[in-house]
Amino acid sequence: MFLFCTIKMKLLKRGLLLLALLFFVITGADAQAVKQKNVPSIILNAFQLKFPKAADVKWELENGMYKAEFELDNIDHEVWLDHSGRWKKHKQDFEEKDLPKAVKAAIQATYKDFEVHNVELIEEGRRKFYKMKLERSTVNRKVIFDEHGKIIFDKEN
Repeated sequence: MFLFCTIKMKLLKRGLLLLALLFFVITGADAQAVKQKNVPSIILNAFQLKFPKAADVKWELENGMYKAEFELDNIDHEVWLDHSGRWKKHKQDFEEKDLPKAVKAAIQATYKDFEVHNVELIEEGRRKFYKMKLERSTVNRKVIFDEHGKIIFDKEN
């Protein structure tokens, strides 16, 4: 009986170890931390030209692009640049009060009783999107609007 329990315990420990390893691989496989000294100069120059006052910059290599996470004027930002230094995406925390009128109107029309939380401005090329969490009692939604108030994505969490 003791041998059976020992074998069962070893299998359980291996299973937990494998589960932890699998979780690490799934959550961290597509992003790899990069020291600033290892970021190519073309990427650093493009970044510093656009954000010369960026603070607390952390770099990652994510899905073949360089991603910088940083603060600027106490606002969290993330930017993605390709290997030639071209901007692909910029995301920053955003205040609800600063949303475009069209987005505010769409929220009022479609999600009247919801509270707005965690607003982010996302810029991809010349397009702007506003991602947010909308909450009403027990209902939580993740919604993305374009700058004209059109709903691009809506999912209940």
